Amino acid sequence: MDDIDSGLVSGLVVLAAVANARSFGRAGERLGMTQSGVSKAIAKLEARLGARLVHRTSRAVDLTDEGRALCERATQHLAGLSDAVAQTATSQQAVRGRLRVNVDPLFSRMTLSPKLSAFLQRNPGIELRLETRDRIADLVSDGFDLAIRFGEPTPSALIARRLLEARILTVAAPAYIDRHGRPRQPQDLASDAHQCILAIDPSTGRPFEWEFWRGSERVAVAVNGRLTVTDSGTKLGVCLAGFGVAQIIDLELDHYLNGGALIDLFPDWPDERFPLYVYYASRNHVPAKVRAFIDFIVASLSTTTDAASTRNTAARSDRSGGTARKKEQIPSNKRNGAQPAGRSA
Repeated sequence: MDDIDSGLVSGLVVLAAVANARSFGRAGERLGMTQSGVSKAIAKLEARLGARLVHRTSRAVDLTDEGRALCERATQHLAGLSDAVAQTATSQQAVRGRLRVNVDPLFSRMTLSPKLSAFLQRNPGIELRLETRDRIADLVSDGFDLAIRFGEPTPSALIARRLLEARILTVAAPAYIDRHGRPRQPQDLASDAHQCILAIDPSTGRPFEWEFWRGSERVAVAVNGRLTVTDSGTKLGVCLAGFGVAQIIDLELDHYLNGGALIDLFPDWPDERFPLYVYYASRNHVPAKVRAFIDFIVASLSTTTDAASTRNTAARSDRSGGTARKKEQIPSNKRNGAQPAGRSA
């Protein structure tokens, strides 16, 4: 502790601001300092540590490897200090400050946006900046407090907490089925008679493969498609318009499925899942504003998953009842020797 003083702490604050702004001038605006003051603070910190922390160019300011490593370690502690100060303030608002969130576009549109008003009204001390992006990139250096993404996490220093295992539904609009017919099994989608809407996997730059899961059985199908999109909202809109078949994450789809705007084509292949994770810098010193937002997400997802679970249970019950009614109509001498029924159209 003897090595820590106000000069070191202020230098680290300036370094974090430079990492976020990538400019001495913009960092100075955020901190209430002049550009030359920021430059001098960085130079003092570099001299104290005996390491070059910043690359200065005519176009931008970037951290060196040493600077980035220091910033990543220091930022979580600075955030913890900020949180501690906020919690001991005389104000009754325990959650306050600017909160910057990197969020998956589909999750933002379908789940978060209808419910953000309640979060902001409940936490008037929060200034929320929600940015939809296809990938996390460098969470800390980019200045985000947390990120919300679909897919399994890649190895990193970030804390990843799984929030949801969302189902993948293969759907089409009634207008599409009227023109092309309803596929009876997943393999039918490989036919030239069908059009599938492909989506780009941001991690590979290639379209996602189409898979169908039922218990331990998994089937990959090389589908046909003339349209490839990078945005899940576009994929949903095109599917609703009747152009093609789409594989869509089962989030807030009740309105479309219950109202008949979308048809679940393969309800007997119900087991493919796509996980949703929240990422943040450290388990230690998690700011109150970050904890509050994570709690809000968990509560929002509970209502979403409850609705989907109710719909899925009802669908299974309907299919079981239909099978039972069909059996009642078959004479016993044929029912005993009947072959298993195929999947309904």
